Amino acid sequence: MKKLNILITGATGNLGRWVGYELKKCGHEITVVSRSEKSAREKLFFPAQVICKNLNTEALSEEDFSGIDTVIHLMGESIDGRWTDSKKNEIKLSRIQSSENLLLNLPSTVKTVISASAQGFYPDSKDKILDEDANRGELFLSQVCDDWEAPFRNLKQRTVQLRIGVILDPDSGALKKMIPLFQKNLGAALATGTQYMSWISMRDMAGVILHVLQTEHLSGPVNCSSPAPVTNSEFTQYLCQALNVAQLPNVPKFMLKLLFGEMSSILTGSIRMIPKKLLGSNFKFTDSDLQTYFQDKVSDLRDGKSGLTSIQFLPFHKQSVFNFFSAAKNLESITPEILNFKIKSISTDNIEKGTLIEYQLKIHGIPVKWKTLIEEWQAPDQFVDRQIKGPYSLWHHTHHFEEVFGGTLITDRVIYQLPMGLLGRLIAGSFVQSDVEAIFNFRRSVIAEKVF
Repeated sequence: MKKLNILITGATGNLGRWVGYELKKCGHEITVVSRSEKSAREKLFFPAQVICKNLNTEALSEEDFSGIDTVIHLMGESIDGRWTDSKKNEIKLSRIQSSENLLLNLPSTVKTVISASAQGFYPDSKDKILDEDANRGELFLSQVCDDWEAPFRNLKQRTVQLRIGVILDPDSGALKKMIPLFQKNLGAALATGTQYMSWISMRDMAGVILHVLQTEHLSGPVNCSSPAPVTNSEFTQYLCQALNVAQLPNVPKFMLKLLFGEMSSILTGSIRMIPKKLLGSNFKFTDSDLQTYFQDKVSDLRDGKSGLTSIQFLPFHKQSVFNFFSAAKNLESITPEILNFKIKSISTDNIEKGTLIEYQLKIHGIPVKWKTLIEEWQAPDQFVDRQIKGPYSLWHHTHHFEEVFGGTLITDRVIYQLPMGLLGRLIAGSFVQSDVEAIFNFRRSVIAEKVF
């Protein structure tokens, strides 16, 4: 496939980052639209040109499209939470107004426009199979999806509207939020549990967009979901099995209505969506069996373990990036000051496998001593440290460095476990997760400004 110049909106979101990464791997040039260049540099997994604009309030100019031949429009406000009037306005604005502002000055030199939509286009259809020819629903989300797709239907360019199911990824989105609840033995099917859920893995969803881009006869709405949708009861059962946790009785429909209001309709509605066009164009799903997917992706979080993955691209050579992270003294500069992080001792002159590092810090003002063992050392590709003594029952941190796109992709994977088992998770699980994420977000911000 020839090299394309691709403009992506929503590129700093969970899906956008992986789509941009895969496109860049294919040799394409990427431009992203973001409200903040700083935020884009911190979050993107790939190098890109950045256009600083808020598409909710301002249009792209003809100059912004200079050299662009393909547009992928992925931005949209999350639908999580109660749908107050202001929330519903945000949901509509971030989809409809942003689409209009994207297309206002779209030049004829752009040949392909791929835009996000959602399975919410369809009605609650019980166990009826829904392909791309199915009719629209009548609820709020169906109207939003219809209005979202409308500006793209009559363009002269080839256009594709991606009707996306629930994207599953342990490190983002709905599944990330579910896992801590299930680990507290609070996992339960919703309402009757017989309603169908149309799902797709993150890697398959990124693959779908590449496939659509390369398959020029595909146009119009395209259902983006596994060919094997499951009921909510099956989903709950498979996730409980993978995490080795108990399953509670179903949550009654009236309780969901009390908790979530109008938004509960997407939890209790049944959408059995089939990707007819993708299957007909020979797209190959990597993840088509949900039970296998959960066993592969979340079984390392059994016994109450929590996981965090942080990925960041830096436009610097791998050796210099590795050297920075493997110098213990640099940990102080990338740790929030409130933690009062201080290195106390290092057992070897140079860090290597078997090195012991002792340091102290404060967690919510409480002094804590921490002792780390360097369990693995493969310079300049990877090193692993494990807590020997400290506040966690388990802390296992893998630092991986990959040379890519003329720079370095840093992937941090942490598996940690709180003391006191279920009681510890119930008491402190939520705020500890927030604390850990805040530390890594701080690191990303500081590292993005580093010069190696």
